[in-house]
Amino acid sequence: MVTVLAPAKLNLGLRVLDRRPDGYHEIETVYLPLRLYDRLELEPRPEPGIVLEGGLGSEVPTDATNLAVQAAAEVTLLLGGPAGLRIRLHKEIPVAAGLGGGSSDAAAVILGLETLRGSHLSPADRHALARKLGADVAFFLSPRPSIGRGIGDRLEPLSGLPEMWWVLVVFPFGLSTREIYEETSRELTLPQGGSRIAPLLGSSGVRESAPNDLEKVATRQHPEIGAVRRVLEQVGASVTGMSGSGPTVYGRFGSREAAEQVARKVGLSAGARTLVASSPGSDSESWGWGVAKG
Repeated sequence: MVTVLAPAKLNLGLRVLDRRPDGYHEIETVYLPLRLYDRLELEPRPEPGIVLEGGLGSEVPTDATNLAVQAAAEVTLLLGGPAGLRIRLHKEIPVAAGLGGGSSDAAAVILGLETLRGSHLSPADRHALARKLGADVAFFLSPRPSIGRGIGDRLEPLSGLPEMWWVLVVFPFGLSTREIYEETSRELTLPQGGSRIAPLLGSSGVRESAPNDLEKVATRQHPEIGAVRRVLEQVGASVTGMSGSGPTVYGRFGSREAAEQVARKVGLSAGARTLVASSPGSDSESWGWGVAKG
């Protein structure tokens, strides 16, 4: 059996730069891995087929529409080996929250199956598979503070960023990534230039809130997104924003203690909840995932 930790991520800002013929959009964003993990256990099974289990509830599909199942099927085709696999998924990353849980699980399956099979994809094949599965999957193959360009799969590691502490506000609803992007791109004048996010970063971390072009549409659908940002600003967050296509809202605080105090006391709309997580610095040797065979 192989156990893999799959981290969440934050998008610090997101610029939609242009439409692409393949239905995706050219973007610029900053990815930060978070010390908030799903845990996946992979083991062979004697019967053919891929089984995903873990008491996941109706929010998480367990059939071939799940990215983790898709990743397992693709890696099995590429590497060969036993056709039967059981994946036990222990979810801690909120579902459909803009924190990348599904993409991270897919990357974890790729890495875990390589270890389980004792055989590895080439870097080019691994990256091509990640891109095929989804825009964020490539980041999770080696999650470290990075600028993401293209559809998010062209990654440039960032140096000099410290560890940072975040309060995450998770809402009891999800948003359609496709719908948010499509409506946003209709309202923007495209193409537009990038390079407005990276200059906000420095050795002290994120100096000010970065623009997220998707937030206007998301907030129009759910005004509580904007309301929570204002609450976090009022209680002392130095940086706030919406992660990716939402709806999770984040606020940066100066220490774990400050973040935990805010998370306990901040007033939120009905059904919303808070999480506290740190993002590792650029020099950290722990990028968030780990593969253990046992």
